Amino acid sequence: MTVAAQVRHPDPVLMTVALGLAIFGVALSGSARVYQDAVGGAPTGMISSLVHLMLGLCTMALAMIPDYRALARPQIVWLMLAAATALLIAVLFAPEVNHTHRWMRIAGFSLQPSELAKPALLVAVAAALVRARDEIGTRRGLMRPLVIAAWLCGLVALGKDLGTPTVMFGTALAMTLVAGARWRHIGLMAAGSSVVFAALAWLEPYRLKRLTDFAAALELRPGMLGEIQYQLLQSILAVGSGGWAGKGFGMSTQKALFLPEAEDDFIFAVIGEELGMIGSFAVIAAFLVIAWRGVRAAERATDDFGKLLALGASWMLTGQALIHAGVVTGILPTKGLPLPFLSAGGSSLIASCLLAGLILNVSLRGRRDA
Repeated sequence: MTVAAQVRHPDPVLMTVALGLAIFGVALSGSARVYQDAVGGAPTGMISSLVHLMLGLCTMALAMIPDYRALARPQIVWLMLAAATALLIAVLFAPEVNHTHRWMRIAGFSLQPSELAKPALLVAVAAALVRARDEIGTRRGLMRPLVIAAWLCGLVALGKDLGTPTVMFGTALAMTLVAGARWRHIGLMAAGSSVVFAALAWLEPYRLKRLTDFAAALELRPGMLGEIQYQLLQSILAVGSGGWAGKGFGMSTQKALFLPEAEDDFIFAVIGEELGMIGSFAVIAAFLVIAWRGVRAAERATDDFGKLLALGASWMLTGQALIHAGVVTGILPTKGLPLPFLSAGGSSLIASCLLAGLILNVSLRGRRDA
């Protein structure tokens, strides 16, 4: 059977879940931003969210149209890496926002280059792993994908963002393991990245304070309250006050300027308060479905590049969602990491839709009999 005869319809389950999350995210984050817009006297939050939704859905559709195999071409890979590198360097010269260089203004629009670097990392690492197929169990074979991952993650970290490169490098390691790398090499890379993570956390006072505040929270010592600890406590209060069924959509009180970054880095707390444990578990279940369909698309992929691309995209979305939920509930130290599809911000939503589109692209061209 030819590849052309194997063409299938996009995965209906994955498409439904991705579209549902994106639409729900507009209503959720748009509602959370109403309070800030009201204080600022410019109620444009919902309009902005709708524009981001349209751009995200267009991006998802465009990501499904071309054959994903074309992305493995060296010219495409180098173009994506060059574009990501240029944006990540440019943002370093932008003004700091919340101690980080994450956002930059282009033609009046706010852009977060680290979010757009995620698909570039997935494509480049997957292509490098495929090229090194026969040597993947050696240090030489791991050199190219490791350098690519370290380069992009290092540029993101230079902008004082530690959460995003953690997700990116973790995904790259998972892809490398699936490609056939030895556990010993994966362990060495994981250990090395942990040392770098610890050093970066130690060198920045606000990061170190987040870790000490997290330790204080674990030891139930509220006497060490600070700005970060206050945010964590307000988040836990929001989640706890929702109970099982929640207060009802749009009825959160914590997002009314009590919980900092309620529409972005702590949107899961708003979900817990408004929709309760039931709604929170439903959101987590939706991301687990994305992981499941990503694995299924990888199993049906007709080549190794498609397999790695689908796995990497689904794991990046699900992994970031689980870390976000862990931060909001106090299981993990506080870090600025948006919830894919649901947090406010056009860059995050577009990147999430692009990753979902890549998975749909692989599933669209997979085998029928897998």
